[in-house]
Amino acid sequence: MQSHCLPFRQIPHTTQLFLDYLDFAPKVQQFYPRSPRFLEWAKDETDRIKYPADRRAGVADILERQNRFFGASSATLENIQRFRSGACALVTGQQVGLFGGPTFSIYKALSAVKMAREAEKLGIACVPVFWLATEDHDLEEVNQAHLPNADGNLEGLASATHGKKDEPVGSIAFGPEISDLLSRAAVSLGDAEASRALAECYRPGETFGTAFAKFFARVFADFGVILLEGSDPELDRIAAPLYREAIVRTPELVTALLNRDEQLREAEYHQQVRITDSSTLLFMFRDGQRLPVHFEAGRFLIGDEQISSQDLAR
Repeated sequence: MQSHCLPFRQIPHTTQLFLDYLDFAPKVQQFYPRSPRFLEWAKDETDRIKYPADRRAGVADILERQNRFFGASSATLENIQRFRSGACALVTGQQVGLFGGPTFSIYKALSAVKMAREAEKLGIACVPVFWLATEDHDLEEVNQAHLPNADGNLEGLASATHGKKDEPVGSIAFGPEISDLLSRAAVSLGDAEASRALAECYRPGETFGTAFAKFFARVFADFGVILLEGSDPELDRIAAPLYREAIVRTPELVTALLNRDEQLREAEYHQQVRITDSSTLLFMFRDGQRLPVHFEAGRFLIGDEQISSQDLAR
């Protein structure tokens, strides 16, 4: 096998903001605290991160429960215990999708592994965590995959699985239709081990969330990657103070994001967060749907319905 390294400037559709960040160009420095090549980043971060012991223990309990369900390796379970004992977490994540999602989902997880190991070299206990964005409701974005076929060309595969409008993707279950896609994937892959792993994870009855998680648990078993399913109600309970603060500070937070968008435009970069002056950072689940919460004239709204801050905070 031959490998070749390409600079990001040769890769199509790479944004100028990202390229300038890699070079840590002068005009990008106002948006980032340090260069990506600053090797002491881990010490900087851990010096300011202090969490209550009971909160850490609660999160560790949830992580252990979730990862055992996903089929975690001994390396992952060991890392959860290290987190419980005080190790910091290097967190990345991605929407859950068909057959492990796009390649950069793999790259993200491997980057977390690499950066956690860099922190360890500095004497800082650190574990890699992959956040499963199961609450995202853009099914069209994640229900397809592209695999190389025998001719070396990419073959597109799309799942016919569907859910309700605005239903979180992570809760949408596969039916018998996934079997045909697995057969087609096996032909493209030509690899019995890879095909078997997909077939054992992406089965009828599994959801996009559970199938993705079980597949990643296999792929990263030797790397000790901890998976975190973000829609867990127990996590929401632990995060309740953060949600309440986001409710109280909605005008301040939205103004800060709008101001940063303007600064990015002035620096000739693209918008990073699609937001308007009526946006919030909040969503609410109703009847299985994930609905955005808006803020207009001092009122919180879901569609045309007004909702009090007290109801949001429950």
